[in-house]
Amino acid sequence: MSKTFYNVITLASLASLLHCAYSAAQHRSYLRLTEQPFVSLPADVLAQTIISLVALIYGATHVAGAFQHIKSDPNRDRSWDEAASCMSFITFEHRGKAMSPAHAVVRQRTEEVALVRFLSGLHFPRRLSTKRLNTCKSNNYSNICSLTTPRIPRFCSALPYSNQTSTTSTSSSSTVSSNSSSSQPDFSHLPGARQPKTKPTKPARVLEITHKQAQDAFDHCLELVRTRDKDNYQAVLTMPKGNRPELIALLAFNVELAMVREKIRPQFNADTTGLYRLQFWRDAIKSIYGESTMPVPRQPVAIALCAFAPRASLPLLDSLVVARQQSIGDRPFKTVGDLSAYGKATTGALVCLQAESLARECAVITPPHGVVKAANELGAAYGIMNLVRSSLPLMAQGIVLLPADLLTLHSLTADKVYNKKNRDAVVALVKDLVQVASSHLAASRTVYPSIPRALCPSLAAPASVIEYIIRNVKKAKYDLYDPRLQRRSPFLMWSLLYKHVLGRY
Repeated sequence: MSKTFYNVITLASLASLLHCAYSAAQHRSYLRLTEQPFVSLPADVLAQTIISLVALIYGATHVAGAFQHIKSDPNRDRSWDEAASCMSFITFEHRGKAMSPAHAVVRQRTEEVALVRFLSGLHFPRRLSTKRLNTCKSNNYSNICSLTTPRIPRFCSALPYSNQTSTTSTSSSSTVSSNSSSSQPDFSHLPGARQPKTKPTKPARVLEITHKQAQDAFDHCLELVRTRDKDNYQAVLTMPKGNRPELIALLAFNVELAMVREKIRPQFNADTTGLYRLQFWRDAIKSIYGESTMPVPRQPVAIALCAFAPRASLPLLDSLVVARQQSIGDRPFKTVGDLSAYGKATTGALVCLQAESLARECAVITPPHGVVKAANELGAAYGIMNLVRSSLPLMAQGIVLLPADLLTLHSLTADKVYNKKNRDAVVALVKDLVQVASSHLAASRTVYPSIPRALCPSLAAPASVIEYIIRNVKKAKYDLYDPRLQRRSPFLMWSLLYKHVLGRY
């Protein structure tokens, strides 16, 4: 085969390995955002990695060709073993040998000893036997010493930077400085040595908002709520004017989170993209309310939260994001309890945020416990009935989110619901959902006597919407496929005004 073929294999395997790394990073990020444990990589990624590695080795071997032997440099200095003509059991082939001034002395002495041994038939003359190599102090890193046996000189490396001093007994040792300093070395002058630098901690960046920026952000949020959340928009009109900017900012934040599902649905890897978008908002609110030093994004809704809702509850805002992160993927709810919990974490948290805003206006530090309980019950009921109302549009996209426990109880599956099989069982399932929602609505009204009149408008909108959906479902005879369920109440504003006058919800 031609070399071009192996080049193609090598490049393709490299590209495949890069794709494997990207896929593994995406998988790890998805598990981290969903707070799932990382056990192992998917089987397809592992298989692709192994095949790519084998192909890379195969292609690179043919591209590189046969290995070339390393040729020795004929001009290099002889090693210590070659100079002394002894067995190669100790070598000094390192940079310290060449840097040591004592190396030249010892090498010259060793060559002299070797020459004498050769000429005298391996016998030392008397003049050499009485002379021994003393320890030679090096100015650099190693000391070279001789043992007591004069015939066989051995060389050992002592501890570096010793405080001992010595002189040589031979004339050739004059090349070594006998009065060398015994101080410890200064590593600060070595090449590459750097002083550690302490990086100053950057303070949190303060977002400066001009009047024009705040006005533009409010207009953006107002238009967003008016077109995307008409029910809550009408409810805000019945509340005090001083609270409306904050309420509009909070509702716009909720709309932004709800729109994430619509924006990512046509995309490939929509689940991962949605998690990243929701994580962006989670990081943004932490920056806005001082839990993070990251800069506040220059986004209209984020600017509106900074300008008009600086005292909103961060845990409640975070609950809105986390609940939607857990619902990414269009997986059906496991139980009715999970559906109720989702409603409490979304609609219930939003109602609590509105109640807190109204409480600050009327000099109440925090809403009473009855308000929180009523908000949670209304949130659970709204979550159930909103799922019933939106089931038909979701099924048009191939999505069924009805609770799995009720599907099993009525001998249904998502496929049967989608294909409109066994409609009597579907009717029975809807009746059960309506009954659970009605019980939550009734429970929210049991705490009405303990709720201040000024906080009732925050509860009126979800209660009115729930009542209207329940009436619509009953008129449609619990038919989940009836398009009349998607109608909105034409008299919602009148109902809100009526409850506002009476101080009820």
